[in-house]
Amino acid sequence: MILPIVIANEYSESFKPLTGGYKALVKLGGKPLYRHMADLVFRIFGKAYIAVKDGVEEKYSALEVAGDTISDAITAASSLSTTADRLLIADGTVITESDAIRALVETAASAGADGAVLAVPTRTKEGIFVSISGGYLAGVSEESQLAYGGAMLVPAQAAKLLEGSSLSSAFASLAARFKIGVVVWGGKWFKVEEPLDLVEALELVMPDATYISAKAKISPTAVIEGPVHIEEGAVVDHYAVIKGPAYIGKDAFIGAHTLIRNFSDIEEGAVVGSSAEITHSLVGPRSTVGRGSFISYSVIGEGAVVEPGVLTKSVLRGGRARLKPIEVKSRELYKLGALIGRGARVEAGTVLEPGAGFL
Repeated sequence: MILPIVIANEYSESFKPLTGGYKALVKLGGKPLYRHMADLVFRIFGKAYIAVKDGVEEKYSALEVAGDTISDAITAASSLSTTADRLLIADGTVITESDAIRALVETAASAGADGAVLAVPTRTKEGIFVSISGGYLAGVSEESQLAYGGAMLVPAQAAKLLEGSSLSSAFASLAARFKIGVVVWGGKWFKVEEPLDLVEALELVMPDATYISAKAKISPTAVIEGPVHIEEGAVVDHYAVIKGPAYIGKDAFIGAHTLIRNFSDIEEGAVVGSSAEITHSLVGPRSTVGRGSFISYSVIGEGAVVEPGVLTKSVLRGGRARLKPIEVKSRELYKLGALIGRGARVEAGTVLEPGAGFL
């Protein structure tokens, strides 16, 4: 039997303005980030344990964790190891496809291996780099171009072996004690490490078809071009335009003459005032964007208030010449707006420079 565990307890200071520090708790596409992985796992195995500090949705089982690291989550998971043959340990900050998780199980079975780890091609200098020998895990190596992809299937007895270890040393121990296959995944995959990653992650969680709840209120003069997902209780006022891909959460309000476009995510209970424009941005739960504001490539935290007429400048380099990227935390970006933390307030008429709050 395989026991699936999704890690959602990892703490990062960079997420303190949004969630108090817990990365996997930020809302994205209408649900906490960890749910994107947990839903995949649940569909495959019919169950999922979520390693968290607090409770979880009813269909999941909570795995209470004392600490804030992946190692702490694995330590907590070891208490469940007696009820399963193998543990599937998945990172709740990774967005991927169900086939990536299935491939772990299929690879272990077809190769007669004890387990498998997911690896993804990368050119960055960050992460844990997987070393392979004959298709099996050989440990870690900085010379590899394959990074750990945030999911592993390991024998239940390996949980004790991994307790208190860093992932690098854990992989070395796994390679020495067990036969662990490596799945090189080239499909949909993204890991949220920093708040600026949320802007890119929007492209992966947007709907691919239009759905409008029968309990949403859409003005007959509104224009909706799919794919757009609109939840129950949402209100789209007169002459508003929503050009997908876009997500409009439960009980959200989109004001008259407002334009929502290009990978925009308006979360539950958020209010976007009249004649505002939102593009490629995350507007958090119960936050407010005042009338006439322009929000671009930005992240607005839960309960934040952006007063009327606020402008986010998102073009990092401009002029007559073709745009050239700049490096922000080891990433090349052409556009980046502002990070506005939960409960923050931005005064009316404020102009926010590119990268404000992120840098």
